[in-house]
Amino acid sequence: MFAATKTVTVLTCLTMANCGIFHAQPVAEEPVPGSCCPAVSRRQNSIPVHYVTGTHYEVGYSVGRTFGSVIKEYVRLYEPLQSEFLPMYAQPEGRQIYEESLKSTQKYFPQYVIELQGMADGSGVPFHELFLMALDDTLPKNLNASSKDKGPIGCTSLIINQPNAQLLGHTEDAMSETVNNYYIVAAHVMPGESELGGMFSAREEKFEALAYAGHLPGYASGHNHYGLVFSINTIFVSKPLKGKIPREFITRALLSSRADINEILEILTNEGVGTADGFNVNFGFLNVPKESRVFHTVEVTPKTDSDKSEVHLTDFGVGNNSLHTNRLLHLKYPELDEAAYGSSVSRESRYKQMIANKTAASMQDMLEVLGNKEDDPWPIFSDKSDARVSTINLGVFDFNKKIWVMWANDPINNPPILQLPLTFADLISPIRNDINKVEEFETFYPDK
Repeated sequence: MFAATKTVTVLTCLTMANCGIFHAQPVAEEPVPGSCCPAVSRRQNSIPVHYVTGTHYEVGYSVGRTFGSVIKEYVRLYEPLQSEFLPMYAQPEGRQIYEESLKSTQKYFPQYVIELQGMADGSGVPFHELFLMALDDTLPKNLNASSKDKGPIGCTSLIINQPNAQLLGHTEDAMSETVNNYYIVAAHVMPGESELGGMFSAREEKFEALAYAGHLPGYASGHNHYGLVFSINTIFVSKPLKGKIPREFITRALLSSRADINEILEILTNEGVGTADGFNVNFGFLNVPKESRVFHTVEVTPKTDSDKSEVHLTDFGVGNNSLHTNRLLHLKYPELDEAAYGSSVSRESRYKQMIANKTAASMQDMLEVLGNKEDDPWPIFSDKSDARVSTINLGVFDFNKKIWVMWANDPINNPPILQLPLTFADLISPIRNDINKVEEFETFYPDK
């Protein structure tokens, strides 16, 4: 196994131990007692990129070992886990729901369960705590417990598909303890013998994806060597289904998907089990002519009394844009009437106002939308130090320039701090190029 971590940062300090690159909670802009360093801002201008190759277990272990202190601190401070999920897991009914979901996930995606086990072992965090975070609201909603409203948690994805700009932009919005507690995983995965045999066959994977501390990569945004580029938005349904697969594992499988819309829909439909919870995928294919490029959004929800997910596909050809937040626009499934839903309506309303007299058609337009801080308390870019929910990252995939550009602070007043090539040029070997070989697949579209 080989792993390397590259951290892009503008911080300077002689004693890193005193400055603290990572914090699992908002950091006040004030000097640290006993420190030689100046005040540390709440948001660090730092996005770590972890390069790793190996089996699923080795990749997970390397991520866990490298970011172990971050994962431990985040797990300790993640209030829903500590106050709700763990006490419910200790109850017989809660443990049964946990075991049923784990069994289904192991049957369908054993390689990703093993990858999460590797992360647990590498970080020293118990596996069940990481799996409980992936289960999210499945325990409280199936135990008929009144789980707390986490606030306007969610994300915003904006597709611009215009003749001179083809972009997919995405804000990562999460509970404020997540600020600075994420990283990019750039992985070349070669499954081991013990990682084969699931309903979804393990295969060689090459991808770069954003990952929250303690979570699998894929439930955020990322791209792979087949040319699939995507972002994820959470849909907060009122009744996640027990015995189903946590959405985090299904979206992890997208990182292995070929640029074939039928295969992507097959992964999301998850025939044989189905998703436990709701989410939305926004995606496009890099390796197609820009004149014929089509972007897509898919809404995915549980399907009651069925062994698969419900999916709805919408296409956006050249000349069409799309904004998707954290509520359903097409499928009908009961959603939670909480702050996340109200925030989604507010963000959609602000977007409509901003494009009332012009079409978003450039990178600048993208940043003006996704960096907008109006409409307190539910702005598109949430940046207040006392907010329960913060926008922790903004990333824009530029399909024409073939780059992924990222900000850790608002993009209106700050330059980006990380740019990765979508061509995997940062992973090219000087003596061999088979790691970057892209298999050619014709893109098939199902009958509409």
